Amino acid sequence: MQTILHHNGSGVNAYTKTLKNREVHRAITLHPVKDHRQMYRIHSYFKNLRIQELRERSLDLHRDIASAMGALKVPPEDVADYILPGDVPLFPAKVGEPDYLGNNSILGAPIDMNRYKSNTVDDIVTFDFISKSLYSSSHANPKRRIEGPLKEALDDVIREVMEIINAPSRQRGRVIDFNELLYGYTRLQPLHGADHVLDLLLKYRRYRGRKMTAAVRRHAYLQQSFTGMEIRELPMGDPPPFEDPDILDKTETNPSPVDYEDFDESKPQQPDSFLDFGRFGVREALESGLMKLQNLPKVLKWGSDDFEEYSVYDRRINFILPLSGRQETFGRFMKNYEEIVLMTNEAVSLIVVDYLDPNNPLDYQNTESLINFYLDKYGKDIKLVAMGTESFSRGAALTEGLKLCSGDDLVFFIDVDMMFNFDSLRRIRIHTVKYNQVYFPIVFSQYNPEVVTGDDYNKLLGDDPEEETAEDVIDEIMEEPKTEKELINLKYTKEIGNDYGYFRQYGFGILAIYKCDFERVGGFDLTIKGWGMEDVQMFETLIHSNLTVFRTADSSLVHIFHSVACDKNLERAQFLMCLGTKASTYGSDKHMAYYMMNHPDLLWPEDNKDKAEEEAQKALQDKEVEQKKIEAEKKAAAEKAAAEKAAAEKAAAEKAAAEKAAAEKAAAEKAAAEKAAAEKAASEKAASEKAAAEKAAAEKAAAEKAALPKAATVKAAANKTSTAKSITVKVSTEKVAANKTSVEKTAADKAKQKAEADDKEDVENDEELEEDKVNSSKNKNDKSVKEKVADEKVEADEGEKSGAR
Repeated sequence: MQTILHHNGSGVNAYTKTLKNREVHRAITLHPVKDHRQMYRIHSYFKNLRIQELRERSLDLHRDIASAMGALKVPPEDVADYILPGDVPLFPAKVGEPDYLGNNSILGAPIDMNRYKSNTVDDIVTFDFISKSLYSSSHANPKRRIEGPLKEALDDVIREVMEIINAPSRQRGRVIDFNELLYGYTRLQPLHGADHVLDLLLKYRRYRGRKMTAAVRRHAYLQQSFTGMEIRELPMGDPPPFEDPDILDKTETNPSPVDYEDFDESKPQQPDSFLDFGRFGVREALESGLMKLQNLPKVLKWGSDDFEEYSVYDRRINFILPLSGRQETFGRFMKNYEEIVLMTNEAVSLIVVDYLDPNNPLDYQNTESLINFYLDKYGKDIKLVAMGTESFSRGAALTEGLKLCSGDDLVFFIDVDMMFNFDSLRRIRIHTVKYNQVYFPIVFSQYNPEVVTGDDYNKLLGDDPEEETAEDVIDEIMEEPKTEKELINLKYTKEIGNDYGYFRQYGFGILAIYKCDFERVGGFDLTIKGWGMEDVQMFETLIHSNLTVFRTADSSLVHIFHSVACDKNLERAQFLMCLGTKASTYGSDKHMAYYMMNHPDLLWPEDNKDKAEEEAQKALQDKEVEQKKIEAEKKAAAEKAAAEKAAAEKAAAEKAAAEKAAAEKAAAEKAAAEKAAAEKAASEKAASEKAAAEKAAAEKAAAEKAALPKAATVKAAANKTSTAKSITVKVSTEKVAANKTSVEKTAADKAKQKAEADDKEDVENDEELEEDKVNSSKNKNDKSVKEKVADEKVEADEGEKSGAR
């Protein structure tokens, strides 16, 4: 139900926030609105709602036409040329004509959740479940919070549904209010539209008749269809804004149309306008309101041809690069810059603002040397701003670089980790419009290469990796040949995908802007030191300015991965932003999911406590077994070493003994040789002595012979005496020898007799023993014979007695 007046008590901030709320939609009058800009904003918002309503009516008519043509069995391809009775064409205007009503095959498609059927399983768009959170089967993070765009879309859909439900509330005397979304399903088909299934908790209030209030629950099946694509061309260039001093004189003589006009006043239509919807005055309303604002893009000023379009691709881009240390990374950037800019005719200049890194002081001189090398080699525009030992501040560095540019220069703030190509330069020139538009590209940031290629992050443990198929190899071989420029462009193009990185939507450090526009918004906040925050502040400043902020994903700008070190001395907001960046660049949700599944102990430490204890116990036992094994191996090694040592000692002892024996043998042989030599010498001496004795005896004999006659008598007497004496001694000696021989013979005879007696006794003993054995055996046989005779006698007596009986 509508209200006559809605009062906003926010003062100067009245209706500056979102207008998408129930009170604003139901109000007939809004109060207070004291700013003409807010008046235009509110008026434009409600005109857009009117446009949306007319589009919905147009869709309903297209569906009715399609349904009628189906009933008439008219083929869908013939509907556009169908002729009604009376030779009236159903669609008089054709494609490209001002009054063209649209393609009925698209706009007239019936409302049906299954009207678009997928050809393959991969083409099926699944529903996401909505509750307090958003649940998706196709997303790497199955449960997540409801994103802002989806939440806003659901609010818009529910508000429209409630307006449709309450449209006849006055006639029926009741109002139904939305209370809560219990749950729902939603999916987005990019080519066709959005489907919603919502379970709504509503409040039914009857104010006519018997008043009552009750809670009701309803299911809503909703479908938002996309219409055909519309394309418009934007002129690349605008005159300076009205407050620019260079054109103040012109604005005084030719004042801008700031007088308010009646929004509903009809004006001659221009049939080529993209906002023509019959005679509803939409174009006139928007144009009238837009003329009252300053710094609007020229494309929104219809029928104005007083501007000149100037060349886009010849604009010079001034790269401004802050740098502190990181010589190796800067060398990689300069190699990229050399092949894209220095070796070609691209209109690009480079300004490097270099700070001294206390941790790497040599990088400061190396940077200057590298820049001088490229200056000497190519002679193109490269400038160096040496900041020395000043504390690094990215905002201050970019501001210093801007001082070397003129007001009309196009500047591009870039980081040393960025990689760019020819497409990047083209987009910078196209998307940056002086006085009108700045370009914040959404760059692609690479993940940690160790995570991207690591098995622990890309598959479950035990799974086999997918191998490259023959078709993939053939596709690579069959590529068309490329030009040299295309090859260079391809060299500085990275593979884009969820497995390799992500588009850094929250990053605002890469910016293309004209220096004059940068100065108009006030520049950077130079009080910010260290890492981050200056780009966020600049983005917010530009958002609140009259400049259009253009953001789009740019796959040609790639941020090469590098590890992030967050300084704990940073401000809290900067430190938290740094930690967020560090976490985001580590890997994707899928990588983290695989890692968690491969390491479940990180997810469920309590549930796996017993298992962890068992594993710890097992590990301890394994460690003990391993320790025992190591000790046994050490013991065996020690025993082996001892055995080897003993064997070595034994071998040494044997060797020593052998050497000693050899020495002793040598000594014995030497002694024997010496003895033999001595004996030989003694023999020779005896022989010589014998010879001498014989000689002496001969001489003596000769002497004796000579003295023989003289001593014959003496000798004869002596011989006689000696002979008698010798005979006496000889007789005595022979008698003693005969006695000794007789005694020895007597003892031998006695021993022989004793031995013969002993042998005879032994023989007799043996004969007696043998005789005893024979007698014993004979007695035994006699006894057996006697016992046998007695037994036979007994048996005979018993036989006789038996016979007598």
